[in-house]
Amino acid sequence: MARIYSNWKDAYGEIKRDVSENGISVHTKTYQNKDIEKNPMFETKEIQNYSWVLQNAKSSDITGVTQPWADAEFLERIAPEDMNPGEAWKLRAEVWTQFLTDGKQSYTYNERYHRNKQLDKIIQCLKNDPMTRQAWLSMWDPNEDPDKFTGVGRCPCTLGYHFFYRGGKLNMHNVMRSCDIYTHFCNDVYLSIRLLEYVAEKVGMKVGNFQQTVFSLHAYRKDFEDTIF
Repeated sequence: MARIYSNWKDAYGEIKRDVSENGISVHTKTYQNKDIEKNPMFETKEIQNYSWVLQNAKSSDITGVTQPWADAEFLERIAPEDMNPGEAWKLRAEVWTQFLTDGKQSYTYNERYHRNKQLDKIIQCLKNDPMTRQAWLSMWDPNEDPDKFTGVGRCPCTLGYHFFYRGGKLNMHNVMRSCDIYTHFCNDVYLSIRLLEYVAEKVGMKVGNFQQTVFSLHAYRKDFEDTIF
């Protein structure tokens, strides 16, 4: 079952509280491409398989977003030309510089959106068959991402996006393997809803609900020790 919210303020407050009050303490070996096994600041509060819904989603309602990076990042994601690394990363160079190898990221969402023209095909699919259950935009590449396990590279946190037209509106279900509630959560929600709005405009539909399922929704001691530990 998913918690259902009518507004972002209530949703974000309750989700943070869930992590704080109901999360279990774990300590993973790696964080992206870093070894954190012996670093106490990466002790983690985690909720598994967490699902929630924001009704009548609007990206403009989402607070806590890292701007202007988020808008620049979204425009690069939907751009038809290949972008790796693009320019948006420079707006958060303190985060993304460490992940550059030979001037490139291990992946970009621009690459994943447009691989095999899947975003264009989803838009066309929804135009041809609005009630389809097949409009799945995959961010996971089984040919590449398993080679990055155990800290040898970055794997996408987002596994994919499912678009489905019901009740006269286009809805989205965003599935994530992992999300940091304080560092990335707001950006991930914002960018997902921007994508929902973009696709809805392309197919001439109204925007409906945004649902997200995260297999590991978590917070690190290094970020909010006084708040949740």
